[in-house]
Order: sequence, then structure tokens, then C-alpha cells
Amino acid sequence: MTQKEKIKSLEIQLKEAKANTYIYETNHLHCSDGELHIGFGDYGDNEKWLVWNVDSLFNDLPYIISQVVREQSKMQGNQLKNIQEVLKEINIK
Repeated sequence: MTQKEKIKSLEIQLKEAKANTYIYETNHLHCSDGELHIGFGDYGDNEKWLVWNVDSLFNDLPYIISQVVREQSKMQGNQLKNIQEVLKEINIK
């Protein structure tokens, strides 16, 4: 890969990274003036905020809740399968 191709590839990766934000965990949650404020990221200079209009959020809550419960259930099922496999490997029942 040439240097020009590498630069182009990195530019594409940077554009994609700027378009999406992954929130692993939140630091702060509070509401004010009809908005939900969610703090995330490193404390200090790198801390970021997601501000969400509560009217919009309220309308989306049924879908959000159903999807979160479904995904959490899948994750728990996967963990249970992993635990069962390990127990079989070490002959504990």
C-alpha cells in the first residue's frame, strides 16, 4: 500500500470514527429544562455530554426498552452457555 493509499484509508477511518460515538458507561445523569443530560467519557477535558430532548426520548422509550431487554437477555443466555460448557469441561454438574 502506498503512502497516498494509507492516508486515504486513514481519512476514511477518521470520518467513520467522527460519525459514531460508543458510550461504554455513563458518569452523570440528570434532567433540566426538558432535557436529559448524560455525561460519559474520561473525567476532565475528555468528558462529553449527550443532551436528549425528553419529549423525543419518551416517544422512543418503548422501542429502546424492548431492544435493551432483548439484547440483555441474549447476553445472559450466552454467558449461561459459556458457564455450562466450562462446567462440563471440568466435570462439575
